[in-house]
Amino acid sequence: MSRRDDKTVGLILVTYQSAEDLPPFLESLTAAVEPLALDVIGVDNVSSDRSVELVEEFGGRVIRNSENVGLAAAINQGAAATNAEWILVANPDTRLAPGSIAALVETAMADDGIGMIGPQVARLDGTPYPTGRRFPSLAVGIVHALLGGVWPGNPATRRYFGEPVTTVSDVDWISGCCMLFRRSAFDSIGGFDTRYFLYFEETKAALDMHRAGWRVVLDPNVEIRHREGGSMRSAPFRKIRSHHRSALRFYCDYHQRSPWLVFAPVIAAGLVVRGAISVLRTAITQRAAR
Repeated sequence: MSRRDDKTVGLILVTYQSAEDLPPFLESLTAAVEPLALDVIGVDNVSSDRSVELVEEFGGRVIRNSENVGLAAAINQGAAATNAEWILVANPDTRLAPGSIAALVETAMADDGIGMIGPQVARLDGTPYPTGRRFPSLAVGIVHALLGGVWPGNPATRRYFGEPVTTVSDVDWISGCCMLFRRSAFDSIGGFDTRYFLYFEETKAALDMHRAGWRVVLDPNVEIRHREGGSMRSAPFRKIRSHHRSALRFYCDYHQRSPWLVFAPVIAAGLVVRGAISVLRTAITQRAAR
């Protein structure tokens, strides 16, 4: 294998009906990475809009899948197509601040033990978006799942989201909307776990990093913006199903060597109820919007 290019950031940009979000994201990209070079690899999961054309017009290479292989598998496809030492996974519904990605690379270069790093995240209106989260305990996970949507400030949700950090800090996991990987760390865990079609794939990647001895870090000196809820606009019902299925899968993976695994059927039942409520709420919202 040829030597990795440590002066280049390889952006893995997975698209699915992303044409609405792509223009402002792509406009923010070059300034975010400079003075490093940029290698854009688009992986499209059968979009019917102009997602592919927009990435190609920007200068990216695009892998066109013949079926929707899911997010984790698509990221791995993109990572295999670039020789960059730094692998950036960013959602099309993010806006990257000038110098933000270059700053993450600089922080990661200061410690060879950092395998995965992310920025502070804010919504488009500037309010904080939770990142640097904890892996939830059984009790915290249950209470957050039940109350997080109706009482965002409940103690379990606050614990799950973690305390805001003010310096570069080790965290359990970071938001999947913007993640930077060291290539050797990414390769050491075999990339993303492709059993996760959508959701919790970044949480599982962070768990794998910890178990492989790598640091997972949040750099609060770097901030990007995220369009909350942007990824739910297309196929919302399938995404609700994927979210709850992945939540159960992560619970089992996280507790695979723990007695808490025996509670998996209880968690599954709770997720079925929560999923049904989410489907009903989404259906009502869509009907009201017509």
